[in-house]
Amino acid sequence: MNRLAPETTDYEHLLYEVDAEHVCWLTLNRPEKVNAMNERLIAELRAGLLRADNDENVNVIVIRGAGKGFCGGHDLEDDIDDDRSSIYSYRLKYIKQFEEFSTPWQVTKPVIASMHKFAVGKGFELSLFCDLSIATSDTLMGYSEVRFGGTAHCMLMPWMVHMKTAKELLLTGRNVLAPEAKEMGLVNVVVAPEDLEEVTRRKATLMARIPRDMQRVHKMYLNRVYEMQGLKSATDYYLELVAIMGQSPVPEGAEFTRVTAERGLRAALKESNARYEGLE
Repeated sequence: MNRLAPETTDYEHLLYEVDAEHVCWLTLNRPEKVNAMNERLIAELRAGLLRADNDENVNVIVIRGAGKGFCGGHDLEDDIDDDRSSIYSYRLKYIKQFEEFSTPWQVTKPVIASMHKFAVGKGFELSLFCDLSIATSDTLMGYSEVRFGGTAHCMLMPWMVHMKTAKELLLTGRNVLAPEAKEMGLVNVVVAPEDLEEVTRRKATLMARIPRDMQRVHKMYLNRVYEMQGLKSATDYYLELVAIMGQSPVPEGAEFTRVTAERGLRAALKESNARYEGLE
Protein backbone atom coordinates (compact mmCIF):
# COMPACT_ATOMS: atom_id res chain seq x y z
CA MET A 1 0.00 0.00 0.00
CA ASN A 2 1.21 3.52 -0.75
CA ARG A 3 2.56 5.00 2.46
CA LEU A 4 2.01 8.57 1.32
CA ALA A 5 -1.38 9.92 2.31
CA PRO A 6 -3.16 13.06 1.08
CA GLU A 7 -3.16 15.95 3.52
CA THR A 8 -6.67 17.08 2.63
CA THR A 9 -9.95 15.89 1.17
CA ASP A 10 -11.19 19.46 0.73
CA TYR A 11 -11.17 19.75 -3.06
CA GLU A 12 -11.82 22.89 -5.08
CA HIS A 13 -11.24 21.51 -8.58
CA LEU A 14 -11.73 17.74 -8.14
CA LEU A 15 -14.67 15.41 -7.52
CA TYR A 16 -14.05 12.12 -5.67
CA GLU A 17 -16.61 9.30 -5.91
CA VAL A 18 -16.47 5.54 -5.27
CA ASP A 19 -19.15 3.28 -6.78
CA ALA A 20 -20.50 -0.11 -5.74
CA GLU A 21 -18.04 -1.90 -8.05
CA HIS A 22 -15.01 -0.49 -6.16
CA VAL A 23 -14.19 2.00 -8.90
CA CYS A 24 -13.03 5.47 -7.83
CA TRP A 25 -14.06 8.23 -10.22
CA LEU A 26 -11.82 11.31 -10.07
CA THR A 27 -13.33 14.15 -12.08
CA LEU A 28 -11.24 17.16 -13.08
CA ASN A 29 -13.66 19.95 -12.25
CA ARG A 30 -12.62 23.24 -13.84
CA PRO A 31 -15.11 23.17 -16.72
CA GLU A 32 -14.89 26.94 -17.23
CA LYS A 33 -11.19 26.43 -18.12
CA VAL A 34 -11.67 23.11 -19.98
CA ASN A 35 -10.02 21.58 -16.87
CA ALA A 36 -6.69 23.31 -17.57
CA MET A 37 -4.10 22.20 -15.02
CA ASN A 38 -2.99 24.78 -12.48
CA GLU A 39 -0.94 24.06 -9.37
CA ARG A 40 -4.05 23.62 -7.23
CA LEU A 41 -5.63 21.04 -9.54
CA ILE A 42 -2.39 19.08 -9.90
CA ALA A 43 -2.02 18.93 -6.10
CA GLU A 44 -5.66 17.91 -5.64
CA LEU A 45 -5.40 15.20 -8.28
CA ARG A 46 -2.35 13.79 -6.52
CA ALA A 47 -4.20 13.87 -3.20
CA GLY A 48 -7.21 12.12 -4.74
CA LEU A 49 -5.06 9.42 -6.34
CA LEU A 50 -3.18 8.73 -3.11
CA ARG A 51 -6.45 8.66 -1.17
CA ALA A 52 -7.86 6.10 -3.61
CA ASP A 53 -4.67 4.05 -3.50
CA ASN A 54 -4.99 3.80 0.28
CA ASP A 55 -8.76 3.18 0.23
CA GLU A 56 -9.56 -0.50 0.86
CA ASN A 57 -12.88 0.00 -0.94
CA VAL A 58 -11.15 0.98 -4.23
CA ASN A 59 -9.71 -1.45 -6.78
CA VAL A 60 -9.49 0.75 -9.89
CA ILE A 61 -9.24 4.51 -10.46
CA VAL A 62 -10.73 6.49 -13.37
CA ILE A 63 -9.71 10.05 -14.25
CA ARG A 64 -12.21 11.98 -16.35
CA GLY A 65 -13.07 15.63 -17.07
CA ALA A 66 -16.18 17.69 -16.39
CA GLY A 67 -17.72 19.86 -19.07
CA LYS A 68 -16.74 20.11 -22.72
CA GLY A 69 -13.35 18.40 -22.59
CA PHE A 70 -11.06 16.08 -20.62
CA CYS A 71 -8.21 18.57 -20.18
CA GLY A 72 -7.19 21.56 -22.27
CA GLY A 73 -3.59 21.40 -21.05
CA HIS A 74 -1.63 23.66 -18.76
CA ASP A 75 -3.26 26.81 -17.38
CA LEU A 76 -0.94 29.27 -19.10
CA GLU A 77 -2.17 32.18 -16.99
CA ASP A 78 -0.81 30.32 -13.95
CA ASP A 79 2.78 31.08 -15.03
CA ILE A 80 2.57 34.80 -15.73
CA ASP A 81 3.98 35.88 -12.36
CA ASP A 82 6.62 33.14 -12.07
CA ASP A 83 9.98 34.18 -10.64
CA ARG A 84 12.49 33.18 -13.33
CA SER A 85 15.50 34.92 -11.77
CA SER A 86 17.21 31.69 -10.66
CA ILE A 87 17.64 28.48 -12.65
CA TYR A 88 17.95 26.56 -9.38
CA SER A 89 14.64 27.60 -7.83
CA TYR A 90 12.90 27.21 -11.19
CA ARG A 91 14.36 23.72 -11.51
CA LEU A 92 12.96 22.76 -8.10
CA LYS A 93 9.52 23.90 -9.25
CA TYR A 94 9.58 21.45 -12.15
CA ILE A 95 10.93 18.59 -10.04
CA LYS A 96 8.10 19.06 -7.53
CA GLN A 97 5.50 19.35 -10.27
CA PHE A 98 6.79 16.23 -12.04
CA GLU A 99 6.50 14.24 -8.81
CA GLU A 100 2.92 15.39 -8.36
CA PHE A 101 1.93 15.03 -12.01
CA SER A 102 3.32 11.50 -12.40
CA THR A 103 1.18 10.16 -9.52
CA PRO A 104 -0.99 7.98 -11.83
CA TRP A 105 2.21 6.07 -12.63
CA GLN A 106 3.28 5.92 -8.98
CA VAL A 107 0.09 4.59 -7.38
CA THR A 108 -0.22 0.82 -7.09
CA LYS A 109 -3.76 0.46 -8.43
CA PRO A 110 -4.70 0.61 -12.15
CA VAL A 111 -5.63 4.06 -13.46
CA ILE A 112 -7.81 4.64 -16.53
CA ALA A 113 -7.98 7.94 -18.44
CA SER A 114 -11.51 8.47 -19.80
CA MET A 115 -11.18 11.30 -22.32
CA HIS A 116 -13.46 13.41 -24.44
CA LYS A 117 -12.94 16.23 -26.95
CA PHE A 118 -9.64 17.70 -25.67
CA ALA A 119 -6.56 15.99 -24.21
CA VAL A 120 -3.79 18.33 -25.31
CA GLY A 121 -0.54 19.43 -23.74
CA LYS A 122 -0.59 18.54 -20.07
CA GLY A 123 -3.90 16.75 -20.59
CA PHE A 124 -2.26 14.56 -23.22
CA GLU A 125 0.69 13.82 -20.94
CA LEU A 126 -1.66 13.04 -18.03
CA SER A 127 -3.36 10.38 -20.13
CA LEU A 128 0.03 8.79 -20.91
CA PHE A 129 0.79 8.35 -17.21
CA CYS A 130 -2.45 6.39 -16.83
CA ASP A 131 -2.39 2.62 -17.39
CA LEU A 132 -5.20 2.60 -19.98
CA SER A 133 -6.74 5.32 -22.13
CA ILE A 134 -10.30 5.36 -23.48
CA ALA A 135 -11.18 8.26 -25.78
CA THR A 136 -14.09 9.47 -27.82
CA SER A 137 -13.54 9.52 -31.58
CA ASP A 138 -13.47 13.34 -31.62
CA THR A 139 -10.80 13.69 -28.91
CA LEU A 140 -7.86 15.84 -29.98
CA MET A 141 -4.42 14.93 -28.58
CA GLY A 142 -0.88 16.28 -28.90
CA TYR A 143 1.79 18.82 -27.95
CA SER A 144 0.53 21.96 -29.69
CA GLU A 145 2.19 24.13 -27.01
CA VAL A 146 5.54 23.82 -28.78
CA ARG A 147 4.15 26.08 -31.52
CA PHE A 148 4.03 29.06 -29.17
CA GLY A 149 7.33 28.43 -27.41
CA GLY A 150 6.23 26.09 -24.62
CA THR A 151 7.90 22.79 -23.80
CA ALA A 152 6.18 19.42 -23.53
CA HIS A 153 5.73 18.50 -19.89
CA CYS A 154 7.19 15.10 -19.00
CA MET A 155 8.08 13.43 -22.30
CA LEU A 156 6.64 9.98 -21.64
CA MET A 157 5.38 9.78 -25.22
CA PRO A 158 8.61 8.47 -26.87
CA TRP A 159 8.32 5.29 -24.77
CA MET A 160 4.92 4.49 -26.30
CA VAL A 161 5.47 5.05 -30.03
CA HIS A 162 8.24 4.45 -32.54
CA MET A 163 10.91 7.09 -33.15
CA LYS A 164 9.54 8.62 -36.36
CA THR A 165 6.13 9.13 -34.76
CA ALA A 166 7.60 10.67 -31.61
CA LYS A 167 9.65 13.10 -33.68
CA GLU A 168 6.73 14.07 -35.89
CA LEU A 169 4.43 14.81 -32.97
CA LEU A 170 7.00 16.81 -31.03
CA LEU A 171 8.77 18.62 -33.88
CA THR A 172 5.57 19.72 -35.65
CA GLY A 173 3.25 20.27 -32.69
CA ARG A 174 0.58 18.47 -34.69
CA ASN A 175 -2.55 17.38 -32.85
CA VAL A 176 -4.14 14.05 -33.79
CA LEU A 177 -7.62 12.69 -33.32
CA ALA A 178 -8.17 9.62 -31.14
CA PRO A 179 -8.45 7.05 -33.99
CA GLU A 180 -5.00 8.03 -35.28
CA ALA A 181 -3.67 8.15 -31.72
CA LYS A 182 -4.90 4.58 -31.26
CA GLU A 183 -2.97 3.48 -34.36
CA MET A 184 0.12 5.08 -32.83
CA GLY A 185 -0.32 3.18 -29.56
CA LEU A 186 -1.35 6.18 -27.46
CA VAL A 187 -4.96 5.09 -26.86
CA ASN A 188 -6.42 1.67 -26.02
CA VAL A 189 -10.07 2.12 -26.97
CA VAL A 190 -11.89 4.65 -29.18
CA VAL A 191 -15.65 5.04 -28.74
CA ALA A 192 -18.51 7.20 -29.93
CA PRO A 193 -18.95 10.25 -27.65
CA GLU A 194 -22.26 8.99 -26.29
CA ASP A 195 -20.70 5.63 -25.30
CA LEU A 196 -17.73 6.92 -23.28
CA GLU A 197 -19.20 6.56 -19.79
CA GLU A 198 -20.65 3.10 -20.38
CA VAL A 199 -17.52 1.68 -22.03
CA THR A 200 -15.32 3.17 -19.31
CA ARG A 201 -17.56 1.75 -16.60
CA ARG A 202 -17.49 -1.73 -18.12
CA LYS A 203 -13.71 -1.72 -18.55
CA ALA A 204 -13.15 -0.39 -15.02
CA THR A 205 -15.54 -2.94 -13.52
CA LEU A 206 -13.81 -5.77 -15.35
CA MET A 207 -10.45 -4.65 -14.02
CA ALA A 208 -11.87 -4.11 -10.52
CA ARG A 209 -13.04 -7.74 -10.33
CA ILE A 210 -9.54 -9.13 -10.92
CA PRO A 211 -7.81 -9.74 -7.56
CA ARG A 212 -6.46 -6.42 -6.35
CA ASP A 213 -3.06 -7.69 -5.22
CA MET A 214 -2.57 -9.39 -8.60
CA GLN A 215 -3.21 -6.08 -10.34
CA ARG A 216 -0.76 -4.28 -8.06
CA VAL A 217 2.02 -6.81 -8.64
CA HIS A 218 1.59 -6.68 -12.40
CA LYS A 219 1.41 -2.89 -12.59
CA MET A 220 4.58 -2.61 -10.48
CA TYR A 221 6.34 -5.17 -12.69
CA LEU A 222 5.36 -3.53 -15.98
CA ASN A 223 6.39 -0.08 -14.76
CA ARG A 224 9.71 -1.44 -13.57
CA VAL A 225 10.41 -2.98 -16.99
CA TYR A 226 10.24 0.47 -18.59
CA GLU A 227 12.23 2.07 -15.78
CA MET A 228 14.99 -0.53 -16.22
CA GLN A 229 15.07 0.32 -19.93
CA GLY A 230 15.89 3.92 -19.04
CA LEU A 231 12.54 5.69 -18.72
CA LYS A 232 13.38 7.32 -15.38
CA SER A 233 16.80 8.51 -16.55
CA ALA A 234 15.23 9.96 -19.71
CA THR A 235 12.47 11.84 -17.90
CA ASP A 236 14.95 13.15 -15.31
CA TYR A 237 17.15 14.47 -18.12
CA TYR A 238 14.18 16.14 -19.78
CA LEU A 239 13.32 17.88 -16.50
CA GLU A 240 16.74 19.52 -16.57
CA LEU A 241 16.13 20.75 -20.12
CA VAL A 242 12.65 22.04 -19.23
CA ALA A 243 14.06 23.99 -16.28
CA ILE A 244 16.53 25.71 -18.61
CA MET A 245 13.84 26.51 -21.18
CA GLY A 246 11.49 27.75 -18.48
CA GLN A 247 14.03 30.04 -16.86
CA SER A 248 15.37 31.28 -20.22
CA PRO A 249 12.45 30.91 -22.65
CA VAL A 250 12.80 31.23 -26.41
CA PRO A 251 11.79 34.69 -27.73
CA GLU A 252 8.48 33.33 -29.05
CA GLY A 253 7.64 31.93 -25.63
CA ALA A 254 8.51 35.19 -23.89
CA GLU A 255 6.34 37.11 -26.36
CA PHE A 256 3.46 34.68 -25.81
CA THR A 257 3.65 35.26 -22.05
CA ARG A 258 3.75 39.05 -22.56
CA VAL A 259 0.70 39.07 -24.83
CA THR A 260 -1.18 36.75 -22.47
CA ALA A 261 -0.53 39.13 -19.56
CA GLU A 262 -1.48 42.24 -21.54
CA ARG A 263 -4.30 41.11 -23.83
CA GLY A 264 -5.35 37.67 -22.62
CA LEU A 265 -4.82 34.06 -23.63
CA ARG A 266 -7.13 34.11 -26.64
CA ALA A 267 -5.20 36.98 -28.24
CA ALA A 268 -1.86 35.29 -27.54
CA LEU A 269 -3.01 32.02 -29.13
CA LYS A 270 -4.39 33.80 -32.21
CA GLU A 271 -1.15 35.75 -32.71
CA SER A 272 1.10 32.72 -32.19
CA ASN A 273 -0.89 30.38 -34.43
CA ALA A 274 -1.01 32.82 -37.36
CA ARG A 275 2.44 31.72 -38.61
CA TYR A 276 1.24 28.13 -39.06
CA GLU A 277 -1.93 28.77 -41.06
CA GLY A 278 -2.22 26.87 -44.31
CA LEU A 279 0.65 24.46 -43.56
CA GLU A 280 -1.44 21.39 -42.71
